[in-house]
Amino acid sequence: MSPLQRDYEVVIVGSGPGGSTLAHELSRRGARILLVEEGDFLQPNPARADEPSIHMGELVRGEQQAFVGGPSKFYGAALYRLREQDFQATPTETGESPAWPIRYADLEPFYCEAERLYGVRGSTHEDPSEPPRSQPYPHGPIEHEPYIAPIVERIRAQGLPVSYIPKAVDVGPGGKCILCARCDGHYCQRDAKMDAEIAALRPALATGRVQLLTKTQCLRVLTTPDGRRATGVLLKRGSEEWVVNAGVVAVCAGFAQTPLLLRRSRNDAHPEGIGNASGCLGRYLAGHTAGLLFPLRGLERVPPLHQKTFAINAFYAPSSDWPYPLGVIQAAGQLPLWKSVPSVVRPFVRFIVERSVTCFLMTEAIPSRDSGFEFQGDQIVRMNSPKPNEKTFLRLRRLAIDIFKKAGFKWVVAPRSPADLWHLVGTARFGDDPATSVLDPLCRVHGMDNLYVVDSSFLPSAGAVNTTLTVIAMSLRVAATIAQAKPRTEPAPSGQAA
Repeated sequence: MSPLQRDYEVVIVGSGPGGSTLAHELSRRGARILLVEEGDFLQPNPARADEPSIHMGELVRGEQQAFVGGPSKFYGAALYRLREQDFQATPTETGESPAWPIRYADLEPFYCEAERLYGVRGSTHEDPSEPPRSQPYPHGPIEHEPYIAPIVERIRAQGLPVSYIPKAVDVGPGGKCILCARCDGHYCQRDAKMDAEIAALRPALATGRVQLLTKTQCLRVLTTPDGRRATGVLLKRGSEEWVVNAGVVAVCAGFAQTPLLLRRSRNDAHPEGIGNASGCLGRYLAGHTAGLLFPLRGLERVPPLHQKTFAINAFYAPSSDWPYPLGVIQAAGQLPLWKSVPSVVRPFVRFIVERSVTCFLMTEAIPSRDSGFEFQGDQIVRMNSPKPNEKTFLRLRRLAIDIFKKAGFKWVVAPRSPADLWHLVGTARFGDDPATSVLDPLCRVHGMDNLYVVDSSFLPSAGAVNTTLTVIAMSLRVAATIAQAKPRTEPAPSGQAA
């Protein structure tokens, strides 16, 4: 790599969808950037070169490891816009989902840019929850496999709309994607999934304006004595520690690591952590109350196929039958779920999974002041989950079971264990009021001029669809804000990766 410099226009911590997209857009606008990543690149496995992908459980062992591209390296490539109602105060069974400090219309142009950047393939056809859009999807949808198409038609015959899942994969003439069965929860060895590294970081590095420093930890964000401005970051690689100065600092380390870094950065001006003057840092955790459904047509195995192409979003809004939003029913990829259960039940779980069209069920889990992390010194010692909307989730599950039985499935297996918490957000949420939020509506830390947070921690709520595209869109909005605040300069090219 090129020699590491001590001064940059922008330092970004974290290379997930937020950090990589921010680096892409700011480099396109001429900024000189250092991107700091605690992990390293995932590499194709030469011993398994004939396989299109490898399950995350085979690559990430023990404690969760960091890697370039962040969790998007394993995501199912479903890139949804949040719906208009998700930006508004909405009642749920456990309380009110909070209003955002911006409206859907404020983010809509950036959703369009995000879909172009990540090459999203989709359609608004038969999605009653789809919000208004100023531009169509960049590409048409991924059509249903021959095995899936009749299922979709039998669901439609019940009077229910069935929509396409917007996907970010490089499929089509000249594309790398072969629409394999293993996308969801897998690392793509063909680089065919448009994750943060492929879609955003690689083009950013190609500009010569971004220097990527891997296997490097950001210990602290540094500020002026009055705490009004970030001056740079304290980094550590191996046994070496050093300071890098920056005109702008953006923390994009994820819903857990971002609040932990800001807590670790406490100083005289920010005694409880940067952005924590009102005790909100790490609080207001939200996400999805979620679970799995296993519809089985018979005893034969479902063939290998790319089944994550359809969703039922007809229950996204409140109705006369239920006063609260129910959520979504979404096809999942073919996941080896039996590998993550105790060995005594593994054969049974494998039998079920291999014979089912696995689906996700997701409804909203709303935040409260009590949900989130408890700090002790520089550590997170406890996570308090938001209250699940259990009755709403169970109603969604009963609806889904009935739908698939009417569609010809003999058995529909639904685990009776409590619903899980997925797609966590909100631990450094943005808002108008510093008493209840960490960031202002521009994703800038309240009371600071040049410190931004752009990852899943900024979202005040999660709606009921996948949240990654909203992080990407907000990164583009923040990039525009940063660029407008500083005249463009033409920097000398820097190196790529360490």
